[in-house]
Amino acid sequence: MPKYLLTFEKGEAVRWLGHLDILRTFERAIRRAALPIAFSAGFNPRERIAFASALSTGVTGAAEAAAVEFTSEVSGPELVARLNAVLPSGIRIRTAELIPEAGSRDLLNGFDRALYELTCDFDPENGPLVHLAIDEFLKAADVTISRSREGRTKLVNIRPYVYAMEALDVNAASGRARIQILVGLGEAGAAKPNEVIAHLALTAPGMRVRRAHRLALLCSANDAAGDVTAETPALECPAKLAG
Repeated sequence: MPKYLLTFEKGEAVRWLGHLDILRTFERAIRRAALPIAFSAGFNPRERIAFASALSTGVTGAAEAAAVEFTSEVSGPELVARLNAVLPSGIRIRTAELIPEAGSRDLLNGFDRALYELTCDFDPENGPLVHLAIDEFLKAADVTISRSREGRTKLVNIRPYVYAMEALDVNAASGRARIQILVGLGEAGAAKPNEVIAHLALTAPGMRVRRAHRLALLCSANDAAGDVTAETPALECPAKLAG
């Protein structure tokens, strides 16, 4: 059955929708658009739709990724138009591409990088420390933080999963900074923007995330040089589509 990779925008109007809310919104939109969605087998069949990475509540996204499976083919432009006609304001399909059969099972797992733009507050008197905090983070070999889950706490070194970070603008007068950050996703290792900024606050007291916007989901290129800054959209990453 044909599968499609959708890229969509989660805008400000739906910023506070959680991942399950987004999933239900897509399920309703697919039904309202009368698209030939495929269903899973079993006692409680569900629409065959999956997302590359859950976007946290309160975080917006410019190009989120989802895969849907249909029982018959629909052209990309028609799929975009029919979904956008029934989706709520704030969620817009940007592209819909038919996924090649080879390697389609692992396509969403190919997204192992995320590029964010963060708007951060900081104590105005600590403006000069923002750049210093970023420089010290990037020079460090080990940035260990604690994570708690289901009553258990573990220590994790997130430094290997922060591939790039840059202050785009630091306004000491307003106590506001824009920071772009490229971090890892998935089982191979991940770093969360809030974790990174919390560590920066150890050097620049008062730093905290005010807004987080995910600009892109990317897949790392498997080049011989091991350049972690080389990324391509997953659908264009041959290593992920080789089956």
